[in-house]
Amino acid sequence: MMGCKYGAKNTLDLNYLWLAEKRGCRIFPETKVVDVKPLRGIADGKAGYEVNTVRSTAWIRQQPHRVTCRGIVFSGSSLGTMELLFRLKEKRSLPAISQQLGGHVRTNSESLIAIRIPGSREDLSKGVAIGSGLYVDEHTHIEAVRYPKGSDTMSLITTLLTVGAPGRKRISLWLKNLAIAILRHPFRTFRLSQPFGWASETVILLCMQALEGDLAMGWRRPWFWPFRKFLTSHGQKLPTYIPRANEFAQKLAHLTGGTAMSMIPEILFDIPSTAHCLGGCVIASSPEHGVIDARHRVFGYKNMYVCDGSVVAANLGVNPSLTIAALSERAMGFIPTASDTKWDEGPTDFADSGPDQSSLQSLTKGNNRSAKVT
Repeated sequence: MMGCKYGAKNTLDLNYLWLAEKRGCRIFPETKVVDVKPLRGIADGKAGYEVNTVRSTAWIRQQPHRVTCRGIVFSGSSLGTMELLFRLKEKRSLPAISQQLGGHVRTNSESLIAIRIPGSREDLSKGVAIGSGLYVDEHTHIEAVRYPKGSDTMSLITTLLTVGAPGRKRISLWLKNLAIAILRHPFRTFRLSQPFGWASETVILLCMQALEGDLAMGWRRPWFWPFRKFLTSHGQKLPTYIPRANEFAQKLAHLTGGTAMSMIPEILFDIPSTAHCLGGCVIASSPEHGVIDARHRVFGYKNMYVCDGSVVAANLGVNPSLTIAALSERAMGFIPTASDTKWDEGPTDFADSGPDQSSLQSLTKGNNRSAKVT
């Protein structure tokens, strides 16, 4: 999460981009894409695309740049890809993108809970970031997560563990627990609330569930900032209280002599905390149900792909990085070699059976609403 000083972790700059450069790719750091549109007025992009960029670190001299290409892959993570595609759809650069953009967004049904042990004899910041995990029931997977020494900022959104369904009762219970803790153990409560040394004294319990549950993201002007549009969620909220995770946290706190901690946004605002935002450009059988086909080709365009977490249409219940890598490698495996490429790779509508029908079935699980990784 915070980098590895030993160079043991697969990271974008350390491994993937370095390997890409060795294969002839050119990397443009600190560069932000602001527009992508088909060349020569050919709407489906068969003639290629024009990509316009600016310097992402500059406010004044943004150094606009234009490149052209025959094919394009969007890979900006779930939130980054959704935001860019929403912008391009709104400005009519890519108007044919499915109306399902932003649909079926997942959070891995997560909850973040901390165990803080003030004055811990062991430095809990040392060791592998995620080295252990267990299933507490059929659907619930919990991993123990370490943060490197000095990474204490997250402590500012943690507070005493508070159980119960979201709403006023949970907020009242939290205030009651906090008042009792201050009266009974003022020094310990102060130690729990101050950030210094948090990473050395804390284990984060990352709780993930492979249960159904999604939300929708839209491109709107929020009421509190009407000057520009942002990605905003709407529809039914995802659960922020997982009883089995809280029970496990309380048991672990008892065994270690520590204190279980909740996330403040979950208590006050019923907003779940997640490290794994997925979906928004999901695999589906047609543009009426998703954004890309089983080979990751964008409906409505030629030689255009999406390969990142936005294509995952299910809560995996585990860290999604290997799933994302496997899906991306699979998608690239379908692209012909340079000598055989005809630059006419378009998406397939699976309403009609075809060569990709088995591919879709391998990515779905009994429904046609959206593809589901199994």
